[in-house]
Amino acid sequence: MLIVYDSLTGQTKRFASNLGFPSVHIKLYEYTHDKPILLVTRSINFGDIPQTTKTFLDQYHNLVVGVAVSGNKNWGENFGKAGEKIEALYQIPLILKFEGSGFISDRLLVKDWLIKKIGKEE
Repeated sequence: MLIVYDSLTGQTKRFASNLGFPSVHIKLYEYTHDKPILLVTRSINFGDIPQTTKTFLDQYHNLVVGVAVSGNKNWGENFGKAGEKIEALYQIPLILKFEGSGFISDRLLVKDWLIKKIGKEE
């Protein structure tokens, strides 16, 4: 399992680095083999998918087993909306929308989901 994150301010990087799996910035990802990926990304412009995330998903969506999305609850119904769009466009399960760099409970939820998904902790 590899965590690939798209971070502008460091929020998703902090979230990804605390999941207990290897992680890499989306721009530094290099395909080496069919290792499953959890994508941790963000919403922009009130719920849009960042272009860096779109470009990555267009090429590697088949490796992505789930997505967690950072957002701001002040955006109301657009909070984490990029995750819903990714789920609809790429058929990738939205695991969690989290605010800022997430809470411990958010990270535990995602980590538990990943462990169940892959059947073991790497």
